[in-house]
Amino acid sequence: MNETHFVYIADVYCPWCYAFAPIMQRLAAEHPDIPVYVLGGNLISEAITLAEDAANSPGLTDFWREVEHASGRSLAGAIAAVEQGRDIRMSSPGADLVLTALKTLAPGHELDQMVALEDVFYGQGQDLFTDETIAALARRWGIAPDALMDAVQSRPVEEAAQEAHARAAALMGEIGAYPSVFLVRGNKRDAVSRGYVHYETVAARLEDAMRDLGVDMDPGESCSWHGGCTVGRHRR
Repeated sequence: MNETHFVYIADVYCPWCYAFAPIMQRLAAEHPDIPVYVLGGNLISEAITLAEDAANSPGLTDFWREVEHASGRSLAGAIAAVEQGRDIRMSSPGADLVLTALKTLAPGHELDQMVALEDVFYGQGQDLFTDETIAALARRWGIAPDALMDAVQSRPVEEAAQEAHARAAALMGEIGAYPSVFLVRGNKRDAVSRGYVHYETVAARLEDAMRDLGVDMDPGESCSWHGGCTVGRHRR
């Protein structure tokens, strides 16, 4: 692992992560010399269907429309899936296994792989765990569908996903704020974002971090919804 790198922590079922994806892609494109390592979240720790989730959260689609309004990114696929009553399974640990398998079989593309998994749900309103979806993801990165399915079910991938989850939890501390972005340089790490923030805020915090003017966020502090951030720009 490169000494200087980004750690991007996101959850496939986090709408703010889906909204933040273009910002993270822009950061990666603007800093091609800094690799991005992606860790999955644990937002939906117990498997549930979308219908069950919507029944448990009556304002779910209204919340997603708030995310659309705040970020400017459409979540039309997921909203339509709720309104049409599509049978979709949801599991963050299960999504982590798919992400880890993709990272293992087609390394060097993990940011795009995470974005693709998020798009399956929020963009397309589809079930990540169908044979058709797995096959499409495999072909996108030149993997045989059977090889991807075998990897998802393998013990090494399960262990790697568990290790990644433990690392994400250690980085985020007591508050699991998705998405989170850290700039890591050796033993030094700066929280560039904890929660959804707009590009300008993230870019400013990254600039400060690179100039050693950034501050590590206390685990009890985080960026808020709609782009607000409780930690300003000031010296350590």
